[in-house]
Parts: sequence; C-alpha cells; structure tokens
Amino acid sequence: MRSARFNLLIDLNGTCHIGDTPTLGAVQAIQRLRAVQQQQPDRVKIRFCSNTSKESSSSLLSRLRRVGLGVELVGSSDVFTSLDAAYRLVARQKLRPLLLLSQSAQTAFRGDDALARDCFFAHADLDPERLDAQNAAKLRSCDAVVLGLCPELMTSKWLDEAFRLLAGEYDAKQRVALITTHRGTFKSMSGACNDPVIPSLTSSSPDDLCFRHQAASGRRASETIVCGKPQPAFLQECVAGMIGVDESMSDFTNIIVGDDIVADLGQGTWQLGLRRVLVRTGKYRNGDESRGDRFADETYDSLASWIDHFIANDLNPK
Repeated sequence: MRSARFNLLIDLNGTCHIGDTPTLGAVQAIQRLRAVQQQQPDRVKIRFCSNTSKESSSSLLSRLRRVGLGVELVGSSDVFTSLDAAYRLVARQKLRPLLLLSQSAQTAFRGDDALARDCFFAHADLDPERLDAQNAAKLRSCDAVVLGLCPELMTSKWLDEAFRLLAGEYDAKQRVALITTHRGTFKSMSGACNDPVIPSLTSSSPDDLCFRHQAASGRRASETIVCGKPQPAFLQECVAGMIGVDESMSDFTNIIVGDDIVADLGQGTWQLGLRRVLVRTGKYRNGDESRGDRFADETYDSLASWIDHFIANDLNPK
C-alpha cells in the first residue's frame, strides 16, 4: 500500500512569524520538517502562503530572511502569494489584463516575456486619457482587470478605465473578467447600480473598490475571481503548482495551517476538503477553534507543536 502523500500550505504572518519575530520554536521546527522532507521527498511538499497584494515575492522573502528563515528553509519557489495565484490564473487562461497593482506587485507578471506583452501595466504617472494610439488600443483590448492594494492607482481616471472595460463599453468580444488579489467577503448584488460613482470613491480598499465595480458593471460577487486565501482560486492554483500534470488534489492529503479561523481556514478550505489546522498565535483569540462556518479540524498552541505532531503521527506513525 502506497504511503500517504501531503501538500502543506502554511500561513506566514501570524503563524511562522509576527512582524520581524518568529513565533515560538517556528524556525527550529521548520528545520526539523525540512530534514524529514529530505528523507521522504516524494511524500511532503510545502508552500508558505501569504495574501500580500502590495509587494512581490522577492520583497516578502527579504522579510523572511530578517525573521531567520533562510533560503534553505524557505526558498523563492516555496512562497505562494495571492499575486502568484493571480499570475498563474492569468497565464493559464491566456488573459490580457489591465493590472491595477503596485509597481512591486507588477513584477510578478514581468518574468514571462510573452505574458508581459499581453499585460497593460498601469502606472501612477501614466494618464490613460493621453495614451498614444497603440497603447490606447492595447488598453481597450484588455479582457481582464486585476485589482490589488495600490492607493496610487485608485484614481478616478484609472478606475474609470477599469469600469469601462468591465461594463463592456469597448465592445469586448466576451465579458471582461474581474480578478482581485485581496481576500475579503463580498456582498452579492441582485442587479446593477444605476450610478457607479466611480470618480467619487474615497476608499482605496480593494474590497470596497471591487464591490463598487461589481455593482456598477452589473455582476454578482460570485462572478468575481478572488485570488486570496482561503478562496478556492488561491488554493487550487497553489496546489496545482505543487503536483504533477497527471495528478489531482484528491491524490494527496492537503493540509492548511493558519492563525485566523476565517482568513486562513475559511470557506474555500472546507469546500475543497483541506484538513484545517488552527494555531494559537498571531490573530488567534480564545475560542476561535469553535467559531466560523466550520470548526477547525485540529488546534495546536503553535506551528512548532503542530509540526512535531505531524512528523510523529502522519509521517512516522507507530
């Protein structure tokens, strides 16, 4: 009988570290987990997850180095962010997106030259109303809008362009996709809003802006693709990058570990059948294990205590 195989999705901030300080025993526990992984490389795959939508993975890695998580513990390919999920989604669906993302976040889309050529990289110093003919045509041909945390692009001009794309004012051949890198709970709208009020927005929250764009373009919240955890798009893209092309999520035991019962272990995790582990660090508050739409499957005092239990009971059962 084949031994069980595991995909581990481990939250970073609040679980592995809080600010620039590692949680109790986290660095040493990850060292132990890596040592076991080297002995059983086909059984354990690990991704460290973050919902950051303002900075690239390289910026995030710099912070992890300060925490004490060196490259031997968390390499560049081991980190998966909401930006990575959005990038994978755009690449897989061969979309041509308008990127309303920070300059740091946009670097996630510049690594693949072919994909970068199909992206429109918005910039605070660029006026969409004063583009040359070639760039204006490229902007109007976008078939997706990717929205992240970027206050400098939350201006009436760029938000107007996003709305026009989403509302189909540029005669798109198919409905333009709305993708957000920010996790959040969106209220469902039954119909379109008659007055989009896009130029008068006072909030730069991706949640609020996404909600208003949904209403103004007459789409339901369920039609927006949210690429932050714990949404299915994030989890599916993360696991897809961990397994082979001929494998599926159901071939593995998929475990997510986090400190937030909603933001880490929320609806998408149990919809997709992940094993949900809550740790009592970071955002954890007393009683959280019994809150939320579904209670946590397991609860531990820290990431370190869960890792030790996982090694002893899942990888090396007696």
